[in-house]
Amino acid sequence: KAQCRQCATIITALTFVLQPPAALADTLSSEQRFCAEAWRVTDSLFYERTFNGLDWFAERQELVKKKTYSKGRDEARDTVALLLKRLGDRYTRYVYPEEYLRLAAATVGDARYVAGAGIQLVDDEENQKVVIVDIEPGAPGDQAGLRPGDEIVSVQGENVKSAARSAALLRGEAGSVVKIDFQRGTQVQSVSVNRALVTLSSVRQAEPGVVRIRNFALDTAELVQDKAKPSGGTLAIDLRGNGGGSLEGGIDTARLFLKSGQRIVTVVDKKGQPLTYDAVADGPLASSKKVQLLIDKNTASAAEVFAAALQQNNAAVLVGANTDHTFGKGVIQTVAPLGDPPGNDGAVAVTVATYSTPNGDNINGQGLAVDLISTSCTLADSAKSCLARTSPYKTDK
Repeated sequence: KAQCRQCATIITALTFVLQPPAALADTLSSEQRFCAEAWRVTDSLFYERTFNGLDWFAERQELVKKKTYSKGRDEARDTVALLLKRLGDRYTRYVYPEEYLRLAAATVGDARYVAGAGIQLVDDEENQKVVIVDIEPGAPGDQAGLRPGDEIVSVQGENVKSAARSAALLRGEAGSVVKIDFQRGTQVQSVSVNRALVTLSSVRQAEPGVVRIRNFALDTAELVQDKAKPSGGTLAIDLRGNGGGSLEGGIDTARLFLKSGQRIVTVVDKKGQPLTYDAVADGPLASSKKVQLLIDKNTASAAEVFAAALQQNNAAVLVGANTDHTFGKGVIQTVAPLGDPPGNDGAVAVTVATYSTPNGDNINGQGLAVDLISTSCTLADSAKSCLARTSPYKTDK
């Protein structure tokens, strides 16, 4: 267990960075020191050591010596964001301070109160939409009539292009009002939502025999064990819209359902060294009766690690909601905070490793193939109604 905590590159793992020599630091502006720190962290962590063909050290010189950042911190942050984008890895990026705080809270399972509408959003990249995938029961968004599957068109009059921007606009002072335009089916509607302090739950019992895992955090396994109460001998886990979170949280949750010695995942770092994670004992929820895992095209990352571990060890049946595969994120990131105190200057999210499933599959860009499909399952439908209408998935593979 100690080895897992040391080596698993989970999101928001805190990375401590050596400061530049005092003599050099004295000659640099605050913005240049920030850029140098971002470069050093990325250099120490990034798994693809050709850096997409960039002259990586020349890039540092450009960041630190040539640019003056006359427009201040915002210009420096945008410059770092552009550099990381040029690495050609879709998951390696600069994380602005507000988003970093949200990521950190989600990963450690922080149940702190957040003033907003209490809705979870994802980017539907295929259709270029921002979609609601989950709503906290009783939260302002729920009371206002918003539902999973609704497309967010605009917030406070601003047309939104990303889930991150939408979430930022939705948050605000408790008691204030936020106007949301959304589309349901073919109809665009408007609603005014009174922001409130909302306790966000990463795990809840959605209906009898169904556990909803919104994202994986360090306390997810404990919460799942507490709430996993089969109905009629059957247990289902709803992973729709679950974009991942903590790798360690996914591994620990998988251990609940597996028998001693069964493989969970193999992680390969930037040096090509494999590190395997197995179940260390029979899990308290291990059973001869398979769990049903309901996934969709946005089920990704740590959620795919969890799903693959159960499916490929014959502990679960994978059911696709209008899809025959999961998202297909087969790489792992560390989010390293920048600034003093850590996170004050945001963070860099850096791809540090790849992983393979228990069967040795690399699912990056492909996803996990499902066992069954529920073709008429929408985000607005309950998990049980989706699982009640499935058909076998047939593949030529």
